[in-house]
Amino acid sequence: MSTLRIRGTPPEPVTVAMLSLAVVWFALGAALGFSGFFAEHTRIIFVVVLAPILVFVVAFAALPGLRNWALGLDIRALVFFQAVRLGGIAFLAVYAVGKLNGTFALWAGLLDVAIGASAPFAARYLTPPRSATQRRLLIAWMAVGIVDFIVAIPLASMVRAVDPSGMAALTMPPLSMITTFGVPLAILAYFVLGAQLWRQPLAA
Repeated sequence: MSTLRIRGTPPEPVTVAMLSLAVVWFALGAALGFSGFFAEHTRIIFVVVLAPILVFVVAFAALPGLRNWALGLDIRALVFFQAVRLGGIAFLAVYAVGKLNGTFALWAGLLDVAIGASAPFAARYLTPPRSATQRRLLIAWMAVGIVDFIVAIPLASMVRAVDPSGMAALTMPPLSMITTFGVPLAILAYFVLGAQLWRQPLAA
């Protein structure tokens, strides 16, 4: 099943609902960032990152319509989506001018850029996986990107505890939007990609 539709036909209701939620989520994150709310309540950032992921995972398990929609997303598009992580250059740029802690910036920025730059090649040469080797390479590529998040999210909290001024830039746009919007979306793309690989055999 593909999410591509014939020109002139209306989009699927689930697609409309998900796009609408994404717009609201983006607007809310931007409003909270610009208002200084994240700067005053830094622990809320962790909640904002994890909440949409948990909600989607529960909905995926409970709602067949959403599950079928997600499993119908194009696998190549899901891989290519990680190219947005080239936005990690922003972490490196802010670090270069002395406005972001180096421990966090170098870990998150360099790995983000590596994953983002390699995403088009992974999409082109590893999807859809037609051999066990392609499948293993795709899973390994996914694993590196996921490990980046597993380390970077708690690392941000730990570094903020010892160097709050060095992490202040993460509480305001544009960096706060990468954290509160881009990161959950990228993790959800990995989740859906993993679910597709789990359920689908190798392409013929």
